Amino acid sequence: MFDLHIAKSFDEYTSQEEMEFTPDEYDALVTWLSSPQENKWMTITTENNKVTKVKGYFSSIQPYDNWGICYGARCTFTCNSPFSYTEKTYETNISGVQNFLLNNESSDYYDYVYPTFIIKPTRNEEIFIHNLSDTEVLDNGSFTVSSTPSTNIGALQDKITAYAQRNNLTVEYMIDDDTKDIKRICNETGLLFYMTDYYGIKHKYVAYFTSTDRQYYICRGGFFYCTLLLALTVTVDCKNLGVYDSLNRPVLFTEIGIQDEDEIYWLRLIHGNNSIRAMGNFSLTVNYLEPRKGLLI
Repeated sequence: MFDLHIAKSFDEYTSQEEMEFTPDEYDALVTWLSSPQENKWMTITTENNKVTKVKGYFSSIQPYDNWGICYGARCTFTCNSPFSYTEKTYETNISGVQNFLLNNESSDYYDYVYPTFIIKPTRNEEIFIHNLSDTEVLDNGSFTVSSTPSTNIGALQDKITAYAQRNNLTVEYMIDDDTKDIKRICNETGLLFYMTDYYGIKHKYVAYFTSTDRQYYICRGGFFYCTLLLALTVTVDCKNLGVYDSLNRPVLFTEIGIQDEDEIYWLRLIHGNNSIRAMGNFSLTVNYLEPRKGLLI
């Protein structure tokens, strides 16, 4: 909760008479401030020129008057957010396989920041976004890439089998509901599967290869993939676990090639630098809020 005063700008209104609020102007100001029926974000520039955001509502609005003349409003803004936030945006165009960094400088060393990212396709294709900083890479190495997709998938299965045998694990591949065959993802460069250990503990994994560096990776967690349609720009809200189109209408998981909710990794950022690898041909915008517990307003 904090107090603030609202008055006309000295740069635009130069005389004392111009600084006065007429009854209609004050009524319009109060209407604007008090009308929202839910908490709203407010952007603040601090005395140190840092831009931050808080969420709440105006719990008190009183006229700021002198000798019966109104010069603005004295307001109290009550926050429903526990602290302030810094908003960050990262934009890039992905072409093929590309690596980049997302930096999380929040006040939470041991918690995650969940971004919202917007994907604008340039073609119909399958893509992935892999947070290498929030994944467990179990195995990787050189990979001989063939011009035949089935040969590559077979070679990838051989890598999975070899890893499972070395670690006494049982492999169970995910099955595509349409083809009734092993589910292949990202233009037949990846596989989704489960591995079960000696004690019966079962986890989900992904294996994929990249033709650019001719490497394969067997990983657990941190991997998001989907199917893009040229006419469908999608927004993925990782905090609220939703996918939406450009008109903010919900998009079914099946529309973006996801058959089971269990297949989805909702991108999250650890504290510090996050190394991201993306594959496809699309423009990507990532928006996220970093909590700042000690930022003085």
